[in-house]
Amino acid sequence: MLRRDRLRWALAAAASACAFAVTGLLSIRTGWGVALDGAVDSWVLNELPEGLRLLLSDAARPLVIVVLTPVVIALALLALARGAWRRAVAATFIPSAATVAALGLPLQNVLGTGTDAFPSHHAAAGIGLLVGLGVVWPRPVSRRWLVGLGVLGFLVALGNVSWHAHQPRDVVGSALLVAVVAAATFALLGGDSPNLAPSVDEPSRRTPEPAPST
Repeated sequence: MLRRDRLRWALAAAASACAFAVTGLLSIRTGWGVALDGAVDSWVLNELPEGLRLLLSDAARPLVIVVLTPVVIALALLALARGAWRRAVAATFIPSAATVAALGLPLQNVLGTGTDAFPSHHAAAGIGLLVGLGVVWPRPVSRRWLVGLGVLGFLVALGNVSWHAHQPRDVVGSALLVAVVAAATFALLGGDSPNLAPSVDEPSRRTPEPAPST
């Protein structure tokens, strides 16, 4: 990974951290932010069918975490055996660090939010494991896979809201927290740690064109 690509990931981590703080402050400490959060929450709880809401909740909170944790660990060990230690470290560190941060950070004091539900640690764990799965997958992640992982991440976030467990702001905060941890990890580890296909991470993988002969 080139130095400019490390800088790009570091800037992405900083931008995600700012977005995380702004999301928490605006959605909890401003009237319009609280109203918007409540409107989204009301739509999810009142417009989606009850059976679907319960299914999403059961899948997003215990099931995804229980299923993905051993899969990510097994693939990380396989990557480590193949010499891809950066991806093995990133795949296990990102979900672990994001979950610990969501559980342990006194954000209600730091941000003055007055609530310990922001961010959701279940959503942070689930979304972090999806990122870890992409990082440690045996083949580089293409744009299509990124879209698929994004959809699954959205469903994990929705499942943490659909049965009264969290407010929408909590899962948005979780996604941004995972983005902070992931981007910072990629910036520190470098190499192939993001595991992105050339079409996705073209700037860091492009081979310089030879100079024209004279």
